[in-house]
Amino acid sequence: MNQEATPRALRNIRAEEAVIGKIIGSADAYWQVSDYLSAEHFVVPHHRAIFAAVADCCETAGGPALSLLESKLPQEFEGVGSVEAVLQILIEKASDVSSALDFVDDVIVAWRERMGIELGRRASDQSKGYEGRRASVEELLAQVDDQDRARHPVSVGEAARSAMERAAEAYQHQGKKSVGILTGISEIDKVLGPQIGGTAIILAAPSGQGKSALASQIMRANAGPSLDPSSIFPSLSLSLEMSSIQVGYRDLAAMTGVSVRKQITGELSQAEFESLQRARTHLEAMRIYVQDRSRLTTTQIERECRVAVRRYGVKQIFIDHLKLVQPEKDHWNLVRTIEYFTAAMKALAKELDVVIWQLAQITRDGQKSGGNWRFKSGDIYGGGLVVENADVILGVVIPKVWLRENKPDQPSEDKPQNRPIWDAWLRNMQIWEDKAEFAALKVRSGVGETWKEIGFDGPSMTFGDRAERDEIPF
Repeated sequence: MNQEATPRALRNIRAEEAVIGKIIGSADAYWQVSDYLSAEHFVVPHHRAIFAAVADCCETAGGPALSLLESKLPQEFEGVGSVEAVLQILIEKASDVSSALDFVDDVIVAWRERMGIELGRRASDQSKGYEGRRASVEELLAQVDDQDRARHPVSVGEAARSAMERAAEAYQHQGKKSVGILTGISEIDKVLGPQIGGTAIILAAPSGQGKSALASQIMRANAGPSLDPSSIFPSLSLSLEMSSIQVGYRDLAAMTGVSVRKQITGELSQAEFESLQRARTHLEAMRIYVQDRSRLTTTQIERECRVAVRRYGVKQIFIDHLKLVQPEKDHWNLVRTIEYFTAAMKALAKELDVVIWQLAQITRDGQKSGGNWRFKSGDIYGGGLVVENADVILGVVIPKVWLRENKPDQPSEDKPQNRPIWDAWLRNMQIWEDKAEFAALKVRSGVGETWKEIGFDGPSMTFGDRAERDEIPF
């Protein structure tokens, strides 16, 4: 709608000036209002332009420094004045405002009124036929649904979580201050220790051998409710392979033992269905965020990570997986792409003060060498620079998967010589029932490739002793 044609009651200029004035030069103020406002909510053209520029600065760089902000705007706003002068005036007008949040509702109320008038105009537009008017109205309604996020209701679970966080603050003196992020799996934590912000980790495994499941388990171990808020580390799962629904199926299976196949087909008993409901409630209380954005470039992934850290307070990020990262340049091959990406993630982990887990696969030659399931750091797909770019490398394998893929021929009357090999294979299948192996292929203190046994439950795809895996108080 044209600003001049907009009735004064539908233009809360003071509220717009307050919000814009507070977010200029302040990333914190922008992230406070970004869940509620976008540039489209503002009626004044240069307010829209400034908000969009601040958003770009916050989502692609460290924040809206004035010099950077001015570089993203024209030198002069037509009919208003120079950008530098306008920015300074807006900052001064908002100097007495305590918080940009105080004016968010006023901006949105005016915006809603404008949208109501626009809907009426589109519905009565006689220059279009019925179908044309209907399509125009539906298009605007879709835009309204996407933008209208103020005064949104919260679930009782969210309300309870907010109350519990306050109770936890009062009770915190009885808790133990966490010094870093742990996996929640004692065998692995004894080897790796707590991981602090700025750490880039490679989690490597052959295809189909549990790296995504282990990543999900680590996220759940760090995002659950706790009396000590310092022990909660919100996580982002940037899934380049699986959809968010697939991730949800997998988490429910891990927490209940009810297979994904059963969940999809609905072949459930009453007890299984009830356990899934309890698991869902438990997951709803966890601060884990899933972004299922198919293939992205390094630059796009960096942007998603920055947004998640500033909007949701994310402390650790999981990227699944390296081979699906889109080349930054058309002529780059996969190895060059992975090398560039891992170097960028190491720098980003330090910039954002987060732990970044990058899921990696093993080369075909690496899976064949050695005569068993164990691999070395040099076998990770992407080359030696991937190893150099990582602070920690954690390898994981499920021996039974390797054994099944390398099943020998059974002995027969024609091939009695196969008996020793076959018997050894059967013994190994029995030995490695409910077991996996892991190795810290690189740690800050040096390099080690000692593989260690760890418990593993196949139906739920969870690692560690069973007692440690009871994540839901059923």
